[in-house]
Amino acid sequence: MRALNLMSWMLDVKVEKLTKDDALDIENLFERVWPNAYEYPEEWRRKRTLKREQIKAEMDAGYYYFGIRLNGKLVGVYKALITELGLFGEHQSVDPDYRGRGLATAMYHQFLNFAKDCGCKSVYVNILVGQTASERIVERLGFRRKGHPYEQAKGMLVQMYELEV
Repeated sequence: MRALNLMSWMLDVKVEKLTKDDALDIENLFERVWPNAYEYPEEWRRKRTLKREQIKAEMDAGYYYFGIRLNGKLVGVYKALITELGLFGEHQSVDPDYRGRGLATAMYHQFLNFAKDCGCKSVYVNILVGQTASERIVERLGFRRKGHPYEQAKGMLVQMYELEV
């Protein structure tokens, strides 16, 4: 019964493209997520808690932001950048009060569809080594490890995952 309820609930989840008008909502979500993401080094958490002007500048630089709203509140976000390797997804953030509801999975599905719409042949993401929930999602979607784990920031090992679309 739970699986059926989760699936029917997931049908109502829409991942939308965000704009500069959403920058304050994105900033507020980052402020709820990143200061308490203790599995990451403090320096990285500070870098990930972007302010609205930084978010707008990234949008101007070619980053696409996508998010999920529930009852009008932005509860999930990620950003994507088209590169020569394909579509790079990063900075996925889910409000702590809304975790365990499949929002990350919904964003990954939308990420794959966006890559196809953009004509990208592959997608790639970095996953913090040991972050089993994220590892399970990407592996379930068919992503494969690319290369060896590497230090993306001091003291922070990540594994790149890639998928041809």
